[in-house]
Amino acid sequence: MIRPGRLGLGGVVIAGALALSGAGLLRGHAGASPARAQGLPPARLPAPPPSGVMGFVVENFVPTIVPGMDSCPHGTAPRLREEYLRTLTADEAARLRRKENEKELTNLWHAYAFGAGGTNICSQPDRFQHALFPPVESKFAYGLDLDGDASGGGGKDGCAHGKFVSPDGLSGIDNQEYRAMGCELELRGNDGSGGDSLTGMKQFHTSGEWTQVILLKNVHSLVKDDDVEVIYANTADRPEIDNKGNFLRGLSFTVADKGARHRNVLKGHIRDGVLTTDPADIRLAETWGQGGARDIRGNRTQYHYLKGRLRLAFEPDGSLRGLVGGYRPLFDVIVSTSLGGAGSALVAGIDCSAQLAGLRKYADGARDPRTGQCTAISSAMRIEAVPAFINDLPTSTETALK
Repeated sequence: MIRPGRLGLGGVVIAGALALSGAGLLRGHAGASPARAQGLPPARLPAPPPSGVMGFVVENFVPTIVPGMDSCPHGTAPRLREEYLRTLTADEAARLRRKENEKELTNLWHAYAFGAGGTNICSQPDRFQHALFPPVESKFAYGLDLDGDASGGGGKDGCAHGKFVSPDGLSGIDNQEYRAMGCELELRGNDGSGGDSLTGMKQFHTSGEWTQVILLKNVHSLVKDDDVEVIYANTADRPEIDNKGNFLRGLSFTVADKGARHRNVLKGHIRDGVLTTDPADIRLAETWGQGGARDIRGNRTQYHYLKGRLRLAFEPDGSLRGLVGGYRPLFDVIVSTSLGGAGSALVAGIDCSAQLAGLRKYADGARDPRTGQCTAISSAMRIEAVPAFINDLPTSTETALK
């Protein structure tokens, strides 16, 4: 059942995007094109609503991969058990692999996860010196050109790095997080079709913990418009889903600066059905372990994109699909596994020290002028959003209403 838009006290209910056709939502798998390299022909682009306002709720917000195993010819990153065995001679590794020595092996590789003073490789990854994992070796990746430097020199504030080409034809792509982490089992999966991090993240949006909305104001044309206000924000409201787990369209969501929420105001431009925004800091809610009690417990962190921007395509059925990208502080990338501490290492077999080593090697943004080292890494997430009604109540409005 679709709820009607709510008129908040003194607030204005913002109408959601019009349904542009009867086509079904273009739901991509892990490797589906997040946004068109080229826009739609003007003849296929309808006029925006008379109000110039369009609202969306984000249904999918996941890392991007190019599917298949060609990008990772050495396979996925080894589990901690296998890493430990690689430190031994061939004869000793073979001995420990025998079934009668399983308990001894378990004790040894578990000990490999700990250091002096009770430290462990996930809670204190910088205290260990494990070798980084093999990176993605393909030239293809999804992402955005963040530095405008086709040579890969890093621009004014970055570090030299290799550029990618997107599968849909865009050159100059910056996504060094994918280079460093793209062969992780949690991201790629056993067969290259996507791992647990792609299938598990939707629950955080469905539960209302991470729910994101996009509000477009002052939209006069989907063909060409250079003055669009974009509100990219979190909401504490929980989406409703159908019996297939898809978000219902046309629901109402309220944006308010409460409960560790974020509201980003961006300057947008539309060309041939593709919305892009100017670089700006973007912060979004990221919580771990809160469940239904999201306001009283759980580890609160955030997605922080330095020089962040959006590239989103208007789809024929009224939805949006595309990317959010920017430079993420290095430790932010592994914060969830770090919060898991020893459990991430001993249960999941993840080596956070090796992850951090890779992120440091391929970091390409936010160069520290004192050390010359980059402290952030280019990144991209795939976004799919469906039409919604957005009630925008920032702090200034809430204060006026009291």
